[in-house]
Amino acid sequence: MLKSLIVKNFAIIEDIHIDFKEGMTVLTGETGAGKSLIIDTISLLLGQRADTDMIRYGESKASITGVFSVVNPELKKLLERFGISNLDDLTIQREIYDTSKSTIKVNHTSVTLIMLKQIATLLADMHIQNDTFKLFNPETYLTMISPKNDSTYDTLLSEYVISYTKYMDAYKKYEHVLNGQKESLTQLEYLQYEKEELTNLNLEENLDVALTSEIAKLENYDKIFSSLTGAYACLEDQSSTLDQIYEASTYLKKIIDLDTIYQEYYEKVLDSFYILDEIKSNVRKLIDELDFNQDELNQKIEHLNAIQKAKTKYKMNLHDLIQYLEDITLKIDMVQNYDELLAQSKKTLEENYQMISKTAKKLQNYRKKLAEQIEAGIMKECRDLDLEETNFKIQFKEIEFVNPFHKDVFKENGVDEIEFMISFNKGEPLKPLHKVASGGEMSRIMLAFKSYFSAISNLSFMVFDEIDTGVSGATAKKIALKMKAISKYNQILCITHLPQVASIGDYHIHIFKELKNDRTTTHYRYLDLEDRTKEIAMMLSGDKMSLYALEHAKALLETK
Repeated sequence: MLKSLIVKNFAIIEDIHIDFKEGMTVLTGETGAGKSLIIDTISLLLGQRADTDMIRYGESKASITGVFSVVNPELKKLLERFGISNLDDLTIQREIYDTSKSTIKVNHTSVTLIMLKQIATLLADMHIQNDTFKLFNPETYLTMISPKNDSTYDTLLSEYVISYTKYMDAYKKYEHVLNGQKESLTQLEYLQYEKEELTNLNLEENLDVALTSEIAKLENYDKIFSSLTGAYACLEDQSSTLDQIYEASTYLKKIIDLDTIYQEYYEKVLDSFYILDEIKSNVRKLIDELDFNQDELNQKIEHLNAIQKAKTKYKMNLHDLIQYLEDITLKIDMVQNYDELLAQSKKTLEENYQMISKTAKKLQNYRKKLAEQIEAGIMKECRDLDLEETNFKIQFKEIEFVNPFHKDVFKENGVDEIEFMISFNKGEPLKPLHKVASGGEMSRIMLAFKSYFSAISNLSFMVFDEIDTGVSGATAKKIALKMKAISKYNQILCITHLPQVASIGDYHIHIFKELKNDRTTTHYRYLDLEDRTKEIAMMLSGDKMSLYALEHAKALLETK
C-alpha cells in the first residue's frame, strides 16, 4: 500500500505531504484544483516518463517521494535481484531537473526507468481517465489478458521469442540468398581476392592478442629461461625448505587428535608442501618445453603485421574482419554454389518454421485456457455492476500454419489476435465490444477487468481516476460497492465526481487550490463527518447547497 506521498515544486503543487491509510480513500474537488496532479505524481513513482514542463514555474527541480509497504513475495525477490536493500518499506524518489536530467532512486539505490516499471508491476495498478479507451482498441486486448507472475506463461513466451528470433534470422538469410546472386556475380572477382587475402591470415578471435603474447615470450627467451631455471634450482636444492615443510607436517600429524587447531595447521602445512611440489614439477616442464626459434619469431611478427595491415585496409577490428570474411564467403557461394546454398537456407528456414509453429501453438493454447477463466470471472464481476445479462467471450483469430514463407503471421509476442465479444442483453448475439458498448458500459467493463485481475494478483494498491464516468443512479451505487469490495484486499485511491462513490469511501480527502502572493498552489485536507456531509451535498446539488441535498448526503453516509 501507499503509506505517504511527498511532492515539491510539481506544477501548481508547492509542497504537499499526504499520509494515506488502508481501505478506500476518495479524492474530490473542483476541476483544476489538482486532483489529477496527485495521480500524475503517483504515475511517476510507478514508471511514467518525466517531463521538465512538470516543474513548478520559477523552480529548477521537482521531487516526488512515495513510501510503500512491501507485501508481495515476488517483489521482494525482484528487489534482491536488483541489489536493492529489502526492507518492509519501499521508498521511491524521483527528481526532475530543468536541465532535462532526472534521477530515480529506490531505497536510496539508483535504478533505471525500466527497472522502476518492473517494480511497479508488482506494486500497484493504475486506472487513469484514458485507460477505458483501451477497450475501444483491440490491439491492446492481448496485453490486457496477459498474466503477471505466471511462470508457465513466462516460459512459453520466452520459448516463442527465442524461436521467433531464429526464424526471422533464417528468413532474412533465405531472402538474402534468393535476391543476392546477381549482385554477387558482378563482384565475384574482387570478392574472391578479398576472401583469399583474409583466409590466408587464418583469422580467429583474439588472434592478435595471442600473437602479441607469443612474440613477447620469444623476444624475452633469455630472461624467461634464466628466471625459470633459477626458480627451479631454489625448489630443487636439498637445503631448501621444501623438505623441511614436509617434515613439519609429520610433526603436527602426531598431535592432530589432541586439538582441532593442530589438525587445521597440519592440513594447511601439508597442502603447502603439495602445492609447492606441484609448482616445482610444472616449472621443470616449462624449462623442458622452452625453445627459441628465430624463424618462428619472424613468422609471428610477420603474421601480426599482416593482421594490423588488414585492420587498417578494411577499417575494421579483428572481430569485424572475421564477420566480413563470413559475409563475402556467403556471397561467393551465392554465385558458385547458388542452388545448393539456396536449398540449404530454405531447409533451415523450414526447420525454424516448424519450431516457431510449435512454440506459437503451445503459447496460444495456454492463452485460450487463461481466456476461459477470464471470461467466467468477467461475467461474474459484470453481474455485480448492473450488467446481469452480460455474455462475454474472448475470440481468437484462427491461424493456419501451412506456409513457412508467410512471416507476417508471427509477431514478437506470438501469433494471437483477439477480439472481446459481448452481448449486454439475453438473446442478443455477441458483437465486438468496441462497436456496441456505451461510455458507461465501458467504464463498468473496465472496472470488472480491474476487479477480476486484482483478486488474482498480489498487488496492494490501486488507483481509479474517474472510472465511474458516464454512470449515475443505481449503477453508480453498484460501482461504488464494487470498489469498496476491492478495498477489502487492496488499498484504493479513487478520484470521483459521483456522490454515491464519495460517500462509500473509508476516508475522504478534499483537494483545493489557493491564491497567495499572486501564486496558485494546491492543498488538501482530510474531511471529518460534518465537512464530508457538506462536500457530498455540494456534489449532489451543484453551486448552492440545499437542505434536501444535506439530508441526502447524510443518508448516503449512514448507509455506506
